[in-house]
Amino acid sequence: MSFLAGTHRFLDPKCNEILDQFYECIEKKSRAVGSCDSLLAQLYRCKKEDLETHRQLNKTDTERKQRERIIARDPIIQKKLEILKRLQEKQKNESTSSSS
Repeated sequence: MSFLAGTHRFLDPKCNEILDQFYECIEKKSRAVGSCDSLLAQLYRCKKEDLETHRQLNKTDTERKQRERIIARDPIIQKKLEILKRLQEKQKNESTSSSS
């Protein structure tokens, strides 16, 4: 049960329910051998899924930040974004003036 030390709440609410059930089981059964094994097995699955979800979130965040850095450093992309922004402002001004 070493992975339970410093237990955090999981991303999945169902896993948090299992965690609560596990603690209740431990308290009620006074750590009777094998009494909470099924919940412990579910917790291990939750922990594995939770770690994978965190990895995916971190990977997505890292990729997004990397894209942002590349865009910020690329003068051609910056020039295109500047042109796009001017076009959008021009369209906005034209639509505002035509609706008046």
